[in-house]
Amino acid sequence: MNGTLNSNIKNFRKFKGMTQEELATKVEKSKNVISNWERGDNSPDIDSVEKICNALGVTPNQLFGWEPYPEYERFISIMREKRKILAKLEEKRDGLQQQIDGLYTSIKEEEDRWRDTQ
Repeated sequence: MNGTLNSNIKNFRKFKGMTQEELATKVEKSKNVISNWERGDNSPDIDSVEKICNALGVTPNQLFGWEPYPEYERFISIMREKRKILAKLEEKRDGLQQQIDGLYTSIKEEEDRWRDTQ
């Protein structure tokens, strides 16, 4: 993770599926302190950094963004690929929707013509 300390705290916390309250309990701080750290209003002291690392299962170098965190990098890579696949599926869906709309229009026109001849 290459972000700032505050964004890394937030991203690792979310990656681990933890709420601010859960992290606060583990590092013996309030939810507001965690929120302040994540917004960058202030930074944790060295003792808190150690507790954050233990709670999130990362090294200080990973928390500060100086060293990669392979699990998170794999996760991000997988999410990017899934988004690409989703975009392609949405394009196909849009194309199919246009075909469906065209068929409905064609059916309606044919029905109207048939009614006009009756």
